[in-house]
Amino acid sequence: MVRVLVAAVFAGLVLICGPAAAQEVERAPVPAWVLPAPRIETSASSDDAPIRILAADEQVRIDAEGVHTYQMRRLKVQTRQGLPLVSTVSGEFSPPRERLVVHSIRIIRGDEVIDALEGQTFQTLRRENNLEASMLDGRLTATLQPRDLRVGDILETAFTIHDDGGVLAPHREYLTALIVGFPVEFYRLRLTWPADMALRAQALTPWEATRAQRVGGDFVFEIQERNLAPEHVPNNLPARFRTREIQVTDMTAWSDVADLMVPLYVQAATLEADSPLHAEIERIRAAHDTPQARAAAALRLVQDDVRYLALSMGEGGYVPMTADEVWRSRYGDCKGKTALLLALLHGLGVEAEAALVSTTTGDGMPDRLPAVGWFDHVLVRATIDGAIYWMDGARVGDRDLAGLTPPAYVWALPVRSQDADLIPIEAPPLTIPTSETLADVDATAGLDAQAAITFTMTYRGDLAVQARQQFGAIPRDQLETLMRAQADRSAGSGTLETVDTRYDEDANAFHVILTAKGPQNWITTTGGRVMALPEVAMSIPNQAKRTGLEAPYADYPYALAYPWMNRSTVRVVLPNRGEGFRLEGGDQSIEAGGFRIERSADLTDGVVTVTRTMTSLRPEITAEEMDQARKQAAGLVGAVVRLRAPADYSATAADRARLSPGEDTVETLIERAEAAQTAGDDVGARALLDAALEREPENAKALRTRAEVRLGARDREGARADYERALELDPADLEANVGEGRVALADGRYADAVVSFSVALRLDPGDLTALSGRGSAYYNLGRSDRSLVDYRALKTAAPSNDTGLYGELRALVRLSRTDEALGLIRDKLEADPDNLVALTVLNDIARRQGDFTEALQAVDHAIAETAASFNLLAERAELRARAGDDADARADFDALRGMAGGDPALMNTICWNQAITGFDLEQALADCDTAAAAGEASIIDSRAMVLLQLGRYEEARAEYDRALTGRPDLPASLYGRGLSRLALGDAGGREDVERARRLSIDISDEFSVFEARHPDLMR
Repeated sequence: MVRVLVAAVFAGLVLICGPAAAQEVERAPVPAWVLPAPRIETSASSDDAPIRILAADEQVRIDAEGVHTYQMRRLKVQTRQGLPLVSTVSGEFSPPRERLVVHSIRIIRGDEVIDALEGQTFQTLRRENNLEASMLDGRLTATLQPRDLRVGDILETAFTIHDDGGVLAPHREYLTALIVGFPVEFYRLRLTWPADMALRAQALTPWEATRAQRVGGDFVFEIQERNLAPEHVPNNLPARFRTREIQVTDMTAWSDVADLMVPLYVQAATLEADSPLHAEIERIRAAHDTPQARAAAALRLVQDDVRYLALSMGEGGYVPMTADEVWRSRYGDCKGKTALLLALLHGLGVEAEAALVSTTTGDGMPDRLPAVGWFDHVLVRATIDGAIYWMDGARVGDRDLAGLTPPAYVWALPVRSQDADLIPIEAPPLTIPTSETLADVDATAGLDAQAAITFTMTYRGDLAVQARQQFGAIPRDQLETLMRAQADRSAGSGTLETVDTRYDEDANAFHVILTAKGPQNWITTTGGRVMALPEVAMSIPNQAKRTGLEAPYADYPYALAYPWMNRSTVRVVLPNRGEGFRLEGGDQSIEAGGFRIERSADLTDGVVTVTRTMTSLRPEITAEEMDQARKQAAGLVGAVVRLRAPADYSATAADRARLSPGEDTVETLIERAEAAQTAGDDVGARALLDAALEREPENAKALRTRAEVRLGARDREGARADYERALELDPADLEANVGEGRVALADGRYADAVVSFSVALRLDPGDLTALSGRGSAYYNLGRSDRSLVDYRALKTAAPSNDTGLYGELRALVRLSRTDEALGLIRDKLEADPDNLVALTVLNDIARRQGDFTEALQAVDHAIAETAASFNLLAERAELRARAGDDADARADFDALRGMAGGDPALMNTICWNQAITGFDLEQALADCDTAAAAGEASIIDSRAMVLLQLGRYEEARAEYDRALTGRPDLPASLYGRGLSRLALGDAGGREDVERARRLSIDISDEFSVFEARHPDLMR
């Protein structure tokens, strides 16, 4: 059997080990019932595949003697890489039930035919491939390496396996499936049996129409294909949608399968008169008061005191060891352990029966023809006080019946003498996580101090057993080395200190405990220090759309991990007993994509505890449901919980220690500064860079890095000085030229920005930051033609980044080439309906033209095609408000509030969209007040805009002043303050307005509604 061709996938399942006389390979002519393969014209052309499968011919004869499977394979070796794939011819068989008979092994080289068996014989090996899993099947593998096999040769093999059925005789069945990794030029499966033998045959897609035909004294079931391509079946396809499967059986009902097994298990579960198990039964009865407790004790005895060892040689594939044999040997497979458990339960007066299951193909079992070969496992189905318990003696770690989880095998066949039929295994969603993580962070030393972190991973049930085995196989010192290496590869993960493991015998839970010291990820905003907790972020599990080779299955259901449950908890002990700290984002619950995702968040007595639990609710969902889950995942808002420190947070001694340079080298100081900057600690980064430059004043990297820190902290004058010094050292310093341009851009010195970015682009014409920056500078200088050139170059250089498209569209609108912009927008939205850049500019064009029809249609289409994401709803709410559709706008804003869940950034968006449109201003003010607690300048600016629209000019001016304290050059705040001052009769407001226009040429667009209502104000 050449493994890369055709596999009878069910022939090797554990319950189907079975038996025949010879253990050596026999030689004989092809049986008379085999039809010769038709002449196959071999194409002279070849592809890049290492081998070509010219023919795969499988013919099966079923008769009173057994099942006889003839296989002929013809392969062409096309490349040197193909030689290893065919260099060994092998066939597997199970004595004494099966005999392997070889007919021919030939090498066809042009017109020459070489007998590969001449002077060579098969070697017979007993490999026991599953020995590490404690499974002995007794299968033999006959192998032969044909000599002198060359590229261009055709290898032809032909052999027959005779199977007499063993203990199952005279029952006959044949199950197979075509699994190929390469195209097959000719494929045939031909099954024949005497007309007086009552067999049924069934094939699945694409051969489901095939029927057995009467030919003389036989029935013939035949499938033939030319140029058969490999099937690319998705891994996440439910098992019932299998393809290219053929089933033949003489059974008419599932009870026929049970009838074969009943006497085997009745005999195996019957105890000997003097069996020591009688004493075990009485011991359990005396130690426990209830049937449930006694059954659990029996299960624990079987799992803990009898090791698993599958002996499937001979008749062992079907016939269980007796309960007494298992107990004496203290080992057994699923059959033997089931017999032992049945004996114990029956002795305890518990109703119980064996049940056959399939661990891989249970889904869709009722649609199959009844056959023994479908089942590869057996367990116990017990009934106590009307409740069903599925008890598996081959597992380990089950401790009580309440904790038993029904297996995910879907269907089971009870081994009973009457009314035996398939029954569903009903598995409810889990209520206890199978895996759990807890991150305990002791931040009491300060926000910028190294925090002590204890990370605990807990595994339960089967995962606990697996984890215990895997971790237990690694010596402790090697385990620590591996964990340290992994921590070193994770940026910002800190320094691992200890690694420990612990197994809780009573709970069957395995714990991995890591302790570490590491930095916290607090970042600085205008509203104070903020730290996100991404470990407990809300997320919706989803799977990629099936495309390419899997596209034919795009509309089929998606299998989910079920039952499955995971819980993640982050606990942070804050400094100063948490005084003034706040949580942003919190309790949330979502059901989507077959999962429930729940999060709870609490801050009490200076301790933050956030827990996210994810639970699968069913084993599969439809393609439509998966598509919706993808859309919901893409549009998920408020996913991350954030901790906000008080604005007046007082640094601790440990916080201040981060500023000390110590004896570090300049390179190390720069690295520390970069890490501090990444963590949002601009003050610490600046202090370390100051120290570095004190030691090496002309270190260009330190100068550029400090300039970057200063620019991020809005110290633009300092950033400019550092970049200029770096350029004095090296005028061709690309990073310094780009940085100087960025400073000029932030200052509103657009002509200077053009110069700096132009120098950078001479040094590197493809620098994306320089292209984008110069395009923006030209735009704000009113040179939209030059801006258009840069943005188009940017779009070409980075087509996946929409910055170039956004700049191009804005420049076209400025140049009054609106039709051209609309054409680009329409093309973009056709390919990407929810593209926010295209929708935003379309919104702007609609505002300018006063016609919102197309823009509303576009955003409605985007929501229908993708999902009602927060951003799309915000776009539509603004459009509806501008179009005067108050009722629908209000409905959208209400929906946005529900999605925001009080998140300051999201509430600010709601506030701002109402403010610029002058819509529902009192509600907008309430929304702003909800957001304003964060203290961000941009949020204060939004509240000021609402007050301006309400005509409360003194309050608006005061709020704008407050916003400008944090960000003195915020264009919207300057412009809004100017309008407030003008409304109050302060002519100096024009100075604010003009300054805002110099900073942003489009700034007046945001105030168009207000200015339209007060046309005299700007005269």
